[in-house]
Amino acid sequence: MTTVCPKCRAMRPADTQAPAWQCPACGVAYAKAGLATEPRTTARTGSTTRTAAASNGLPWRALLTVVAVIAGLWWGHHAQLHKRDLGALLGSGDMDNAAVQRLAATVRAEQIVMYSTSECGYCTQTRSWLSEHGFAFTECNMSREARCVDEFRALGATGTPYLVVRGPRGAHHMKDGFDSDELIKALKA
Repeated sequence: MTTVCPKCRAMRPADTQAPAWQCPACGVAYAKAGLATEPRTTARTGSTTRTAAASNGLPWRALLTVVAVIAGLWWGHHAQLHKRDLGALLGSGDMDNAAVQRLAATVRAEQIVMYSTSECGYCTQTRSWLSEHGFAFTECNMSREARCVDEFRALGATGTPYLVVRGPRGAHHMKDGFDSDELIKALKA
């Protein structure tokens, strides 16, 4: 019977000096090259099994694809949340920018009190929006002043920024964070 090398496909000549287990052309051991390229049968069941390298290896492409899809979904979800939050901060309902600035010119600092902390990113966004549109306001930073913490607790507030807006109909408490539409409505009402 003629032996064919599973690696280089060379036929083993009958008169070769190489050992019976080794290919005279490429020097590979027939048993090792055969394990990597051909299915083998188990002695007990006689069924064909895949080689250890093929059956125990991780499906890297599939794993990387799943990770990429999950990362994309996470990023998209957070980008949408960020866009929604910025839209709430930057929006001003049915008023254009000039109308918002005209309203801001009539507001005194004591009419808008913002309870904040130095670490609060939403407080920074609220402060920027109010300043950008020309609103005068009083900020009570609980990270810097102990009396602000006492006032905040007395109001029953739970999160920052917490705004108290004093408009024509009295004090309006913005308990769920800053919303420009809610602020304008409270000042105009």
